[in-house]
Amino acid sequence: MILYYLDSSAWVKRYCRESGSQWVQQLFQEDNNVACATLGVIEVLAALARKGKAGMIGDRIVKEAYAAIEGDWASFVQVRLTDDILLTAQTLAKELALRGADVVHLASALSLYGRLNDEHDRLVLVTSDHELQVGARQKNLVVVDPETEQIRSVP
Repeated sequence: MILYYLDSSAWVKRYCRESGSQWVQQLFQEDNNVACATLGVIEVLAALARKGKAGMIGDRIVKEAYAAIEGDWASFVQVRLTDDILLTAQTLAKELALRGADVVHLASALSLYGRLNDEHDRLVLVTSDHELQVGARQKNLVVVDPETEQIRSVP
């Protein structure tokens, strides 16, 4: 099994047309296993609200996206901010000097990675955030940037 952990920079591409949106759409269309920290759903909602307020996307699209997020979120492996993840995030913040949200996503992905049971199970961190990509690779995670990946090039 492959579990795709999406940070908000990747997940928002499901609802807004931008570079990498096709790759993310395909990920959902193929009914893959996806995960995100609870922080991610808030970030995606906020990103859409900001895009709507700035006139980058229309009100109808924002409302439709809000409704779609609820359904999508119900199918996610939802990673709660536990004490262990919080401690890992604090350590990562000091070690990697990433933004706060990025260390929460990385700590959450590492927590999931540590819970994989089968040797054939894999976790793939999907993000378009360059700094998070670098940090995740330093922690030996497989990273995919939907903006640079080819369609059907899922590891």
